[in-house]
Amino acid sequence: MEHTPMLDLRYFVTEAAHYVMALNFQQEFELLHIDLHPKSDGKNGITGLKFIRDAKKTMHPKIYDHLALIDISSVCAASIYKHGKEIIGIEKINFPADAAMMVTEGCGEDYERFSKHLLPVSRHFLLRPLHTQWNTILKAFDFFLMDGVWDTVIFIAELIAENKGSGVISHAQMVENLSKNACYPTFCAAMESFLSTRYPLTKKNLQLDS
Repeated sequence: MEHTPMLDLRYFVTEAAHYVMALNFQQEFELLHIDLHPKSDGKNGITGLKFIRDAKKTMHPKIYDHLALIDISSVCAASIYKHGKEIIGIEKINFPADAAMMVTEGCGEDYERFSKHLLPVSRHFLLRPLHTQWNTILKAFDFFLMDGVWDTVIFIAELIAENKGSGVISHAQMVENLSKNACYPTFCAAMESFLSTRYPLTKKNLQLDS
């Protein structure tokens, strides 16, 4: 009980966002569970999403892009959770020139992984890393602002909160509950639309629009 601040709904929302983004990439990753135990060393938040990929498969730009999108989802979720979906939807047009509304507190490790995962993508397409990063951040925000997606994040976050005493919540458990929710068909349509606009990766669709 002494870890109450670490179990704030905000941290469940950011982990739910990691999971919801990862649902886009189930053909590449085996989603396992979300570890609900507090992070070690007194850090805020929970241990979080666990997933694996066959080590025999070759890593390529698309996989690094998947990982980066999962990483940055916590920043998107923290920002939307703090300011609201409508406000972020309006203010996002000012990113990256004015990104004051982006919330990075508690997401530092995710952002570091995000930057590292995108480096191979930038090198492959001969793009400036900062431009690739902002392109990907904006695409991630676009996804969470699509109809049905943020409702799904909140649903999963509340499901995590309900199960926080169990220490872990499985992918199968989350999918089973989500499939019965009213937002599920709209969410599935959003995933299909997102994947069709993001892939295949090309130099053109990774560039930061001026």
